[in-house]
Amino acid sequence: MRKELAVYCLVYNLVHAIMARAAQRHGVSPWRISFLDAVRWLLSAAPGEDVPELLVIPERPDRHEPRVIKDLQDTYRKMTQPRNELRKGLKTQGNTLK
Repeated sequence: MRKELAVYCLVYNLVHAIMARAAQRHGVSPWRISFLDAVRWLLSAAPGEDVPELLVIPERPDRHEPRVIKDLQDTYRKMTQPRNELRKGLKTQGNTLK
């Protein structure tokens, strides 16, 4: 089991190393490079092949959603207003994740 966990950690770090190389090429943060795109490239890459242009996730400002749910089986407040009104409430309260 320890060996299996070690291999998962190695693969995870390998994928993030690929993401860092691609981010350096694009001049963006590594967190903006698609993890899944890096994994797919690793699965199909030939030995010695250079890292290609991977998918850069666009910046999405104001992408904060209120923590409410529609169903009644969770501990968050219930959704009683349209989502647009709840977003406006977040902006006026200043509770953004920035």
